[in-house]
Amino acid sequence: MMPRIRAVVTDPYYEQPSWLSRVENPHIAYLSRNSSPEDVSIFLTVLCGMNDIEINQEPRMVIKKLIKLEDVALSGGISFEGQGKEIVPSCCCGLEQWNEVSEAVSSKKDPWLGHDPFPSIQYDADNVRIWSDDYFGVMKSEPPTELEKQNMFFVEYSYKNLIEQLEGIKLDLLQFYKYPLVEQLSMVDTKLLDTLFLKYCSWLGLDNS
Repeated sequence: MMPRIRAVVTDPYYEQPSWLSRVENPHIAYLSRNSSPEDVSIFLTVLCGMNDIEINQEPRMVIKKLIKLEDVALSGGISFEGQGKEIVPSCCCGLEQWNEVSEAVSSKKDPWLGHDPFPSIQYDADNVRIWSDDYFGVMKSEPPTELEKQNMFFVEYSYKNLIEQLEGIKLDLLQFYKYPLVEQLSMVDTKLLDTLFLKYCSWLGLDNS
């Protein structure tokens, strides 16, 4: 399978809304038109939990409070998958920063992908390697030992393909809202969901035109 990237939300260690599908042992949500009800539950759990929205109330009241937020924090970002491996965003990386990753790769710079571990990027001619940790010792105070390096791995892309896939994340995020998320929030008034969509686009830097 060709290496791919996906928009993800991670660390769903908050109380889950009782009015959505219950997720046992939640871990990570993949956001696209093909997202499952469980992915939607994890997304809303993290969105509400990280932004101090009380979930033990009617869904429409939750949506109204979300609409009032100018900015949000959403643990996650871009997941890199290939060669039977996956590198997910680390601590202090947010989905709301996904555009910064895209812009950094377009300029062949190092984006922030989180810490402990510190995923990093190696640009080499026409290819790009995403390392599972700080292979070249740029982010840490001391370079990695040989043993630490042996425990690291990478996912490799052609530079052109990675750029194309990053450009596709916008569509994935828009379709995640318009299809799986709206379907799971069918109990909420359409006008409220339309207003929330505008905020969602603002939070994630999406041009919804």
